[in-house]
Formats: sequence, C-alpha cells, structure tokens
Amino acid sequence: MSSGEADGLPEGEQCGPSRGGASGSAAPPRSGGRTGDEDGQGPAPPEDDAAAAETGDSGPQPEGGFWHKQSRALEIVGAVVTAVAGVAGLIFLFWPDAQPIPEPEPAPAVELVDSDVDRETNVAGDVVFDGQVTEKVRIPASVVSATLRNSADNPVLITRAEVNLVSATEVSCRYGAGPTDITARYDIKIRAEAREGAVIPRKMKYTLPPHTQERVAFTVGPERYGEGSMPWIYTFTISLYMDDGATVTVPEVTYLAPTDMATAFLALADQATGPPQPGGPGLMDPSCISEQARSVARLVKSAPRPSPELREFSADLARVAAQ
Repeated sequence: MSSGEADGLPEGEQCGPSRGGASGSAAPPRSGGRTGDEDGQGPAPPEDDAAAAETGDSGPQPEGGFWHKQSRALEIVGAVVTAVAGVAGLIFLFWPDAQPIPEPEPAPAVELVDSDVDRETNVAGDVVFDGQVTEKVRIPASVVSATLRNSADNPVLITRAEVNLVSATEVSCRYGAGPTDITARYDIKIRAEAREGAVIPRKMKYTLPPHTQERVAFTVGPERYGEGSMPWIYTFTISLYMDDGATVTVPEVTYLAPTDMATAFLALADQATGPPQPGGPGLMDPSCISEQARSVARLVKSAPRPSPELREFSADLARVAAQ
C-alpha cells in the first residue's frame, strides 16, 4: 500500500503545507466527508434521541391520534346524554302523566284487621296456702284481641308474642298482707319486678290458614300475687312474630289486673272513708285513697284504650274518695 493510500486519499492529492507558510495546521475536512471515529462508525445520537428510542416515544401525537379521538368520542356521548335528559325533563314538566310510576311494594302476607280490649272471660286461678292448693277461683279479666288476615297462598305460623311494657303502676295504699298466694293462669304473666321497657315473651304455635281471617286473644296479669297485694295498671303493646319474619303489633292498651285485688282495695277504701263501723276505722289512710283516685283518673283520661275494668275501678274509687 502506498503512502498516499494510508490516509484514505489518492496519490497526488495529499494536503501539504501552504505555500504562503501562514499556518501549519491541516485544512478542515470536506463537507461531504465522514466525521466518525477511526473505526468508521457514525456519530453517537444525542441523549434525547436515545431516550426516545428506548421508550418508544416518538414525540407529540398529531391531532388525529388515538387519545385525541377517544376524548372527542366521550365528549359527544356526554352531550347526547345531557340532551336526552333535558328533553325527558321537559316532557315530564308539560305532561306529568307521562312520568313512569314506580310499582307499589307488595302487601304483607299477614295484616292486622282489627283489635280491641273487652271483658270477655274469667281466668282460672289457684289459691295456695302453705304450699298446698286450697281453692280454685275464677277472676274476671279483659281480653286483648287481634283479628289477623292471611293474604298468602300458604299458611303462616305465629311463633311467639311479646308484651312491650310501657308502664306498670301499682295502686298502693298498704293495709297488711295475708299468708296466701294466688297463681292465675293468665295468657301472659307479668313478673313482679317488671317495669317500663320490659319485654315479656310468650311462645306460641298458632297457624293462620291461607286467605282467611283469624282472631287471637290474650289475658294479661301478674305472675303471682298475695292476699294483701295491690291492683296493677299496665300499659303495653303486643307484638306477634310470624315464621316468615313478619311482625304485627297490637296498638297500646291500658289494663287493670288482678280485678279481685281491685275489688278488695275498694272494699277497704270504703271502710276507711265511710261512716264509723264496728271494729274501728279502716286500715287505709283516707288521704292516700284520695291521691290514688286522682292518679288513676289521670291514667284513664290519657289512655287511648283503657280496659272496662279500669274505667269502672276509677269511677268507683273516685266515688269512695269523695265520701
């Protein structure tokens, strides 16, 4: 290889020093020559171009790109929905009858048709002395009843009843107690310690046939009481629970029990406030009797549904207190 070919130029075209001697440096490369390194590789791309090559980002998308088209489509859909809603609103404004009416909820299978509280029965009771039943008694009592309609095609089972006690008020003017206990067979027995807010459950198995009306009834009274016990005034509601999860509630009732203790209370009050009798004055305090008469009258007046016995007891007690 000749010396001229070593530099990549033909012989006779070697660049020598200028004849003028002004500079000893080589002439700049021609514009059409390569500027790469000695291995003949091209120039290294700029850093920004290299990063774009790695991420595949070729720069800003033109206006007709994919994301631009998606954004335009969403704008068009939103505008159409808004327009349809506006037109529907105008239709319902000028033609109210055109507005769709939601379907009513289905009626419950069991409905309360009617309920009342009336004197209809005598409750059996045992008089217990020294642990032995010495006498059978009959105690007049009101009955709280509910008439139920089963509209379903299948029978419905009432599984339990609950008395929700709103208040329990004792008509109390103490006069001593006897040694006997009376256990009355009320349908729902109220514990002696039960007060406002108490819930007294009672298990039941009462079947309501399909497409029929049935009447269920309850008597309510203290679980047990003694010869010197006071009458009680209970205010409560009764809830009936079905095996299908439904509940029917009998409206609030105000109820006097036991009625035989109310009768005994009136007899002793009459003795304490009436004319003197052999054996001395009665055991009750007349001022206590007057206060109880006013209290019972207020209860009867405020009660939405007082029992017949309660109304009669209040009237008789007011008469005795006025003697």
